[in-house]
Amino acid sequence: GGSMTPGFWCAQRPTGGIARNPFLFLKVAQSQVRFASSARAFGRSRSRSDVSEMAKVVGFVGLGAMGYPMAGHLAKAEGMKCLVWNRTTEKAKAHSQEYGSEVALNFEQFSEAQVVMMCLPTSAEDKSIVEAVVANLPTGACIVSCTSGEPAATRELSIELKARGVHFVDSPVSGGPKGAQAGTLTSMLGAESDEVAEKVLPYISAYSKKVVRCGPVGSGMAVKAVNNALNVTHLLLGAEGLLALQNFGVDPEVALDAINGASGRSLQTQERLPQEVLTRKFGYGFKLSLMAKDCRIANGLLKDLPGSSLLPRAIELVQEATETEGGDADYSRAVCLLEKKANMELHPGDPAARQS
Repeated sequence: GGSMTPGFWCAQRPTGGIARNPFLFLKVAQSQVRFASSARAFGRSRSRSDVSEMAKVVGFVGLGAMGYPMAGHLAKAEGMKCLVWNRTTEKAKAHSQEYGSEVALNFEQFSEAQVVMMCLPTSAEDKSIVEAVVANLPTGACIVSCTSGEPAATRELSIELKARGVHFVDSPVSGGPKGAQAGTLTSMLGAESDEVAEKVLPYISAYSKKVVRCGPVGSGMAVKAVNNALNVTHLLLGAEGLLALQNFGVDPEVALDAINGASGRSLQTQERLPQEVLTRKFGYGFKLSLMAKDCRIANGLLKDLPGSSLLPRAIELVQEATETEGGDADYSRAVCLLEKKANMELHPGDPAARQS
């Protein structure tokens, strides 16, 4: 019990039949735990009766591009009953038809849920939903925010809820819509205690390939914000490098072929730049406005770091791109800002023919 040690554990879900039962995953995860201290254990070993007594009813709020498939994995998990609520009821009904979840027309239906999960745009929506949900939950229930939100606001909300007998956990995800659909997300978990983390793990594991305990409440969101800032920074760095090479006469597709077999490669050079930018599809599925929001959160952390300069500059470019490209544009269109500055678009083929 009590507070946790940062980096306390990292659990990865196995493949095969056991992956479909997140409650069995809890037992497998215990064997994969890396201990920060031999005196701190992941949790008591559970007998079959212990597992069967765990609450298996989960409420899910927010059926967007990520939440829709995430809730689907919960609905399909063995022994799990998933109640779904969305601002537009029609989407909840569609989810019920597709995955077998149960439509929640109001939050009073969450009274039987020991765990409620939210996947919303910002911490403001988190707080609004929490205020509407909490009165219906039993004492000891857990609310899990998968939102990429504000770490400080999340900690404040956790303190408020603890006084009302409800635990609040942050567990934002990375992996995009494709990862959500495949159930291969990475979840970054912040929890007040080992017991609370253990309680929510089976639910989080239903759609996650990897769950990392980042620290206390708010730490998951802090890690997610920095992760996304690094994501778009890598994208911008890669694009600027390709623009320089194209300007020199090197086909960017050829350049990527070389770079992706060398030490300068990254996820952005291997996937985003060739699949979204060179094709001009710009359709990864994550809005530029949401990336800009995550970058602002990361920038708040960087302001407390003396001498920080690299990430803040990239974050400024993301904010500028949001203004020029529009918040609803795919985040991969941040590259277009650099292209406009260079008076050149990235295209495979003859670089000279593509200069504008």
